[in-house]
Formats: sequence, structure tokens, C-alpha cells
Amino acid sequence: MKNIIKKQVTTKERIINYYEKAGLDYAAWSQNFNMHFGYFKFGKTFPWQLEKMLNQLTEEVRLRLKLDEMTDPWVFDLGCGLGSSSRYMATKNTDAYFYGITITPWQIEFGKGLTKEAGMEERVSMIQADYTNMPVAGGVADAAFAMESSCYAKGADKKDFVDELYRVLRPGGRFVITDGFRKNSRPLPGWLNKIYRNNLDGWALTELADINLFAERLKEVGFKKIKIEDVSWRVAPSFAHIPFITLRFFWNWFFSKNRKPLSKERIENATCPLWGMLMGLARNHFSYYIISGEK
Repeated sequence: MKNIIKKQVTTKERIINYYEKAGLDYAAWSQNFNMHFGYFKFGKTFPWQLEKMLNQLTEEVRLRLKLDEMTDPWVFDLGCGLGSSSRYMATKNTDAYFYGITITPWQIEFGKGLTKEAGMEERVSMIQADYTNMPVAGGVADAAFAMESSCYAKGADKKDFVDELYRVLRPGGRFVITDGFRKNSRPLPGWLNKIYRNNLDGWALTELADINLFAERLKEVGFKKIKIEDVSWRVAPSFAHIPFITLRFFWNWFFSKNRKPLSKERIENATCPLWGMLMGLARNHFSYYIISGEK
């Protein structure tokens, strides 16, 4: 008798499957595998310099972590992707030690290869673990950051993520988070809710955080000197690159010599940024923030 009950796929399995099938396609977005948006800064970048804007967002995170004021800091990269942000910061802070946390085995394997090529194995490590339940003692990190990865945690306030972030930081330790957030938890208009759900499904997300609930949780758990910056207009120039990169991705695939059918994950990874652009235009409902503070 056939088993007609479909296997229930967990959120963790969806995330791992998505990155294993579509992870390499991030090369179309960034030659260094930066898996986040960019930051436009007058005098530092120009709107047509995507890679420089991507690096600039990492630089903005590094500056807010105040790593230059620390001695031999241990820095946790929560949801590290392929470790590009840690490797960038390691070139700026040569006495720092970076520990990338990801649940995806493929990212560990490929990311370690990139780190070895860069000659940074001694100062940049990658660990397969859940950033809401890390296998480390409390108070061991001098700093921690999450670049467009806290969104994968559960709940509108990302409670499990915030609580674990607080646990692993030492007293006085700094944190920085960059991500897209909902401005409130009110129901979205029908058309916008459909776009939002398409975006979540394509990137294996369950929900974006509500910035107000997220900020409240940071305060409740004990974080101090919390600063919330709406930088939507700073990241907008990098969003403007999305249509061209999406078109180029499909163009290169179509004209490749050994073309194979694209998986659902690869198609959605290429088109989800377009949904994100539309969400970004709904300024009453969504914004991009840099959030910093200390324990």
C-alpha cells in the first residue's frame, strides 16, 4: 500500500535545501559572494559600483561594532553565508578572530574553501550550528553581527535569536544587525500581502520581524544603547541593480552550452529580489534598518 502522507518539511530543511541548490547563483550578484544588499555613501561609493556598495554595508557594520577599539576580539557572524563579511572585516582588523555560524553544510564546505584561498584559515572559522542554540559558553563573544540573516529566526520579535545573542555576548559586547523589517504588524493590503508571501516562500522565510516588537525584545532581554537607523534610501541604489542582474542571469543560462533546467529554488532566488523591490516601495509597511547596541 502506498504511503499517501507527504513528509512534513521543516523550516530548517527548507533553508538548507534552498542554499544548497541556489547558493552558487549568488555569484551573479557579487563576485565575492556577498549575500546582502549594499550601502551608498557619498565620497565612498557610486550608485553603479555594486560590489563597492556591498562592501560598504559590511564596513558600516564593522564601524558600529567598534572593533578598532577592541584587543584580539572574538566576533560571531550569525548566519554567515559563505563568510564574505567575516573575511572582509578580517582584512581591516588583523587581530580579530571571526566565527561564522550557519546551519547549511554546503556553506561550511564552500566557505572554508574561499577562506583558505584568502589565506585566512587561522582567523576566520565556520561552524555548523543554529544561531538560536549555539554550542558555546555564555559571554564568550566580544562582538556579533547578523547581515540579512536574523530574518530566518522564528517570530515577529525573533525572540530566540535575540535571547541567544544576549547570552553569547560578554558584558559590554557590541552587536549590529542589518535587515529588512515590517514597520508594524497590521494586515497588509491584499496585493502587497501576495508579493510579501511570494518573497518569503522564495527565500525559505517564515516572516519578517516587526521593528517595534524586535526593539522591545532587545530592551526586555537587557541590551543597552540601542540605536535604530532607517537606511532604506542608502540601500536603494543597490536595489536598482536587481532587474539587470536578474535579466543577465536568465540570459546567461539560456545561452549556456550545457543548459540544464533550472530548479524551483534557482528560479525563485533570481526573481525574489524583484518582489523585494516592490516591497521596498511600500514605505508605510517595510524598511531596511541597521540596529546596534551593547550588552
